[in-house]
Amino acid sequence: MHNLLKNVIATVFIAGFTVSTVLAQQPRKRPDPVYIDATENTIVRSFIDLPGNGRVTHSVNVGSPTTVHYTYDMDKGMIVALWKGDFLNASSMWIERGDGSSKVRGKATYFGKPALTLAKLSSDQATWVADTTGTRYKPTGYKLDDTGLPTFMYQIHGTQVNDASRVLPNGEGIKREITAQGTTTGMYARLASAKQIVKVSDALYTIDDKAYQVRLDDGVVPVIRLSAEGQELVVPFKGKLTYSIIF
Repeated sequence: MHNLLKNVIATVFIAGFTVSTVLAQQPRKRPDPVYIDATENTIVRSFIDLPGNGRVTHSVNVGSPTTVHYTYDMDKGMIVALWKGDFLNASSMWIERGDGSSKVRGKATYFGKPALTLAKLSSDQATWVADTTGTRYKPTGYKLDDTGLPTFMYQIHGTQVNDASRVLPNGEGIKREITAQGTTTGMYARLASAKQIVKVSDALYTIDDKAYQVRLDDGVVPVIRLSAEGQELVVPFKGKLTYSIIF
């Protein structure tokens, strides 16, 4: 009786005694989900949780009306997720107090534990860097083109890097172009980290039983090498790199 009275008193100021008594006995209605649709090129900042690889706190979700979307980690200069279909479920970000996170809508292709895309190595067989320590890595934001699509920018080893991804014309994936202003001596790009990488041709590589493919667009030939997690696809970075992720 005491609990019921508390419920009634708490709502008297809103709707009056008679209505409040009814409301106090009704189960709480579950809020409707909050969905974000990319009817135009759309950018949403939020946390993103990666399966088995923790939370990305500096993520930028880039949505396209072509229904091909991706998430970029500004803290590592890496694409961490790529998917087709609907864009984002922002319920956990905007309902009630929220936790700042959103979820992809649909089945996404994830690219493993976040790590730098570019690194300075002594050779193409040297272990990939574990974090940004000693790299002088510094994200410098992103700029939008006339259509509202971003080019991400950061500094690493004193070199300014621009990183732009665009949806392929047929919607089969994205084309990524990384360019640098400054010296890139000893720098490499890691294009994939997976359990298995199969070479189809000098320009095409299949990742994890056709989860996705990497296609080199500028004639460079990468190296497939062993890693603690399985295999890595690594290529020398000479100041410009263009490749496609097909899924």
